[in-house]
Amino acid sequence: MKKHILTLMLTAFLFVGFSQTIVKMNVPKQSKEPVKVVVLFDEPVPEGMPVVLGLMGYSVTGGVEPYTYEWVQNGTVIGTGDIVVITPQEGDRFELKATDKNRCYSVSSFTMKVIPRMKVTDKQTGEYKIYPTLVKNDQIHIELPGAENPMRAFIRIFDMKGAVKHSEFIEGNSSVHCTLPDGAYFVSVKTDDFQKVEKIIVQH
Repeated sequence: MKKHILTLMLTAFLFVGFSQTIVKMNVPKQSKEPVKVVVLFDEPVPEGMPVVLGLMGYSVTGGVEPYTYEWVQNGTVIGTGDIVVITPQEGDRFELKATDKNRCYSVSSFTMKVIPRMKVTDKQTGEYKIYPTLVKNDQIHIELPGAENPMRAFIRIFDMKGAVKHSEFIEGNSSVHCTLPDGAYFVSVKTDDFQKVEKIIVQH
């Protein structure tokens, strides 16, 4: 009888002990606002010319950082980073998908305003020169066609995130002085009817 009572007491003790056990679950951090991506880039671009879309070209809000990205051009994935180099053609359709830490995502579809370019021969292309492509002394040389009637051009230098690090107008052949940290950049030379983009490496 005593053995039976002892067994019942032990069973009751174990039941009470287990009933008070608390299991802590790791719940993912939640955001008050859903993740949302908006493409901000609306500047007209020449057809077929490379365009750098970086953090200046879109905005992501809500969700839980960090975000991952997927860029799609006409149904084909062309990039998975926070920047992408796009070469747009008339009628192209683009999508940017941003996914947060909790795998919630937002997709923004957009098109780009494409300006048809004038037909340019290889000879004309060769008359626009951007050099050196390996910059060591903060000097970038720009050569434009038409020495007798100097051409006016708008020069912009973008970093790999698409941010403009330097801009100025030049007339005729010029040397652009710009102090930049070591790294890769895009130099854009734009005239009224032509644009050339060259990638450079700055290495001091």
